[in-house]
Amino acid sequence: MLLKDKIALVTGSTNNIGLEIARALAREGAKVVVHSRHEDEAKKAAAELGGDYFAADVARPEQLERLFDHIKKKHRRLDILVNNVAHSSKNGILETTLEEWNQIMAVNLTGYFLCIQHAARMMKEVGGGTIINISAGSGERGSPGTAAYSISKGAINALTRQAAVDLAPYNIRVNGIISGIVGTPIGKKEMSGRKSEYDSIPLRRIGQPEEVAEAALFLASEKSSYITNAILPVDGGRMNSMGSASRG
Repeated sequence: MLLKDKIALVTGSTNNIGLEIARALAREGAKVVVHSRHEDEAKKAAAELGGDYFAADVARPEQLERLFDHIKKKHRRLDILVNNVAHSSKNGILETTLEEWNQIMAVNLTGYFLCIQHAARMMKEVGGGTIINISAGSGERGSPGTAAYSISKGAINALTRQAAVDLAPYNIRVNGIISGIVGTPIGKKEMSGRKSEYDSIPLRRIGQPEEVAEAALFLASEKSSYITNAILPVDGGRMNSMGSASRG
């Protein structure tokens, strides 16, 4: 059991990649705090995992504060944070409204930043921990029609690097995962009838949420004890082999 007796928070953990990460951590002995904006979904996933749950909107700082207060009171510690929750956008630079921009940044960037702050303060008290930020290939290369989303993902990668440097003295490791196109409903829709997309992936297939989860498990465990400030692509080799800008 790689994570026996560890306390883990996975944001956005009631479906797709987030749920698979929560399952992987729980399988290895972690007590997982399931998170969602929707209490009924969080309660259902927590029942499956034998873990805890809390409903909060990461775009609302006061709700995030209540989430971490809950963890402090109930579990006394936090060893693992996986920032996974995300909102997507559908407009390019010229079409993106300020309202859409602010909404995406509040969830995808500010929410990650605040979760890192709250988690790191708790981890510092117990001698360390590990933080994992889930990002996307479009954050490194841009993607037509997803301006706010892609920019937020690039900013998450910068946040990962900065947090890794600032938190290393407290034995808090911070790493990122760039998730490629995976077999979620959104991923399958993106790939439907688009052979050129498959051709851009050296492994010639889309990934599965479980494959992203296994990478997160590795980074959360002591098997990666000398790894921090790393951003790991889990995308079948796509990001490092393509020159065109398409969403990952």
